[in-house]
Amino acid sequence: MTLLRHRTVLFLLVVATLAVAWEAYLGASAPGRLDGPLRAALDREPLVNVTVTLGFPPEDFHVRLFQGYGVVRGVRGSTVLLDRVRPVDVRRIARYYWVRRLTLQ
Repeated sequence: MTLLRHRTVLFLLVVATLAVAWEAYLGASAPGRLDGPLRAALDREPLVNVTVTLGFPPEDFHVRLFQGYGVVRGVRGSTVLLDRVRPVDVRRIARYYWVRRLTLQ
């Protein structure tokens, strides 16, 4: 019990708890960002075309990040058109907290 009184150990426990809580939040909130028809398509299609809606106009960073998941076809306001995305990558994109909505094109 004396180990728990040490400030460094306590700090590490708090940081680890916050990290686990953040990952749990991302995991729990990600499915809610997926549109119903997109969820169905993820189970039956090897590649899907999606629209990724952000809460702000995407910057170069976001476009380059999405290029790693599929083919960026364009940007319309705060929405990125993304083609040929694997279902596992759609689920990864949904875990970004700044993604508001993913829908099937």
